Amino acid sequence: MSRRKRSRNASDDSDQARIDGEGLEWALTQVREWRRRVGNRAEIDGHLLARQMLRLAERGLQESLCGYVILGCEWMFRLRTSGPHDAQIVLARIEGRLLPILGDEAWFVTEALAASVRKLLKQHRTLAAEWEDEPKRVVVTEPEAIGIGRVRDLRVSPKPPIPSRRGPAPRPAPWIAGLIIEHLVENGREEGTYSPDLLVDLISGLCGREIENQEYMARRRSFDDQELGQFAEQFRTSHELFVSWAPQPPQQSRPGWFRIVRKRLEEFGPRHTFPYDLATVAKLLQAYRVSAPRRMP
Repeated sequence: MSRRKRSRNASDDSDQARIDGEGLEWALTQVREWRRRVGNRAEIDGHLLARQMLRLAERGLQESLCGYVILGCEWMFRLRTSGPHDAQIVLARIEGRLLPILGDEAWFVTEALAASVRKLLKQHRTLAAEWEDEPKRVVVTEPEAIGIGRVRDLRVSPKPPIPSRRGPAPRPAPWIAGLIIEHLVENGREEGTYSPDLLVDLISGLCGREIENQEYMARRRSFDDQELGQFAEQFRTSHELFVSWAPQPPQQSRPGWFRIVRKRLEEFGPRHTFPYDLATVAKLLQAYRVSAPRRMP
């Protein structure tokens, strides 16, 4: 029997008691909601995840920082396939740009483009984060008007699509989170070593399926260590900043990492909580896709 294909035992309850259970459950609920929005039905193994977070904490990686990385990656690296609703958004955006020039005739031009736009978007991949949290309305100036405008719905501007293949959209977040956490553990420990199984089990918990070491190593080789390391440090720096602002930082004896991340996320939203940068995200997505093993997540 595989070391990860074992039934739940008493140690699971012990791990749940030692970790911030309320915070972990909140984080899992948030991740499930983000996944639901893009049609990702993969379930997280919460017990396995809790166990690996505790093992990482024993090696010097704060639960707060570990949870922050997982949440950030789950929000950033969500991919979905464009659908009919996206085509309507694009068409409305085109119409909005033409309206100040063509007036009511902008509608006829947009209708003429509709079939082509729907066909182009039918199989495109998009980053969900790039289509969320945008302003909803804009002031449009009418033709020949001076300083006169009217408020209309704002449609999201088109972003470069992610190259598409047949099949469901990839799910890179668990893998990239695991590799970032590996960098943080490596740079944070003073001595000793840790088993790669720790990271493999962490990713298994996030993927909701068993990950083998060879699959993990195949993924790992596709990423640039320097670029991934810089991204990991951005997570660490942002997290340290939020902790410094907290009136009651979490204590080692009473873990409460979720309070810091949760407060920031609820007040400012993910775009201003995680170190999101479109160019970096696109590069990491490309690296993930280049050397994808035969078995896709």
